[in-house]
Amino acid sequence: MRLVVSTSEKLAPLVSAVLFSAGALGLEERPGPTTELIVYAETRQSIRALWQRAERSLKATLPTRNLPTATIGVDEAEAWRTAWMEHLRPVQLTRRLVLAPAHVKSPPLSRAQRLIVYQPALAFGDGDHATTRLAARAIEAHYKQAPGGALLDIGSGTGVLAFVAVCSGARRSLGTDIDAQARKAARTNAALNGLTKQTRFVPASARISASFDLVVINIELRPLLQLLAKLPAAARRAPKLLVTGFLKSQLPEVQSAVKAAGFAVRSRRSETEWCLLEAVSRPSKKGLPRRSSNRKNFRSVSG
Repeated sequence: MRLVVSTSEKLAPLVSAVLFSAGALGLEERPGPTTELIVYAETRQSIRALWQRAERSLKATLPTRNLPTATIGVDEAEAWRTAWMEHLRPVQLTRRLVLAPAHVKSPPLSRAQRLIVYQPALAFGDGDHATTRLAARAIEAHYKQAPGGALLDIGSGTGVLAFVAVCSGARRSLGTDIDAQARKAARTNAALNGLTKQTRFVPASARISASFDLVVINIELRPLLQLLAKLPAAARRAPKLLVTGFLKSQLPEVQSAVKAAGFAVRSRRSETEWCLLEAVSRPSKKGLPRRSSNRKNFRSVSG
């Protein structure tokens, strides 16, 4: 089954965010006079329930004249599991790093560039989204300036940002995700890139006692706010936090949540309608700065 949502090019980022928040694991975007956002699912019931959730959110956000239209239908060829892969292409994550699906011919690279390949999966993280690029650039800049640290990627999806970190100078990366299929895909991608020793992927419920110099969170607004309200101790101890996955219109509530989590916003970056916040930890109540050590290894993680 597939859901086709028609909207304007200007509203497509907002509608896309709402669809992800409603439960879409991935979507295909077809530009044109009217932008089409296509979500696939196995049953009519699940796709209808997803659209009902999304429609409620859109009606609470947009005036009636701007509401998108939607149709639900059967994919006659039953090829939805792989049809969306045909539209995947190499993506320039940063000036140095290029992300490409494994089934696509690698683009020519300069000596200074590095290719990261991935096996497509129905999990967020194919690089063709503004928030992934925003986070990748910020991570690369951080480890270029301070190599040798460790990244904690909360909501790691297919592992793209964890790979960006170790390819940019981090000694190791740990990714957490609630989706077992996403973790499986991330481990496959780590093997494809020869990064299994530097990266690990564990359930979001895993107890983490290692220390990290950088934490990145790239998830949709609702779970993002919930996570910031109950940020894991390992993330609270980190001196620096990157938060993305939200729109410019949602900036005030994200800034408030970051502040409540114990961090001070230092800078903001944006691409189209999407934002990224860079924040640093504030001194503890005792007036002493927080410290982060990278001496612990992955054995300090249990799930």
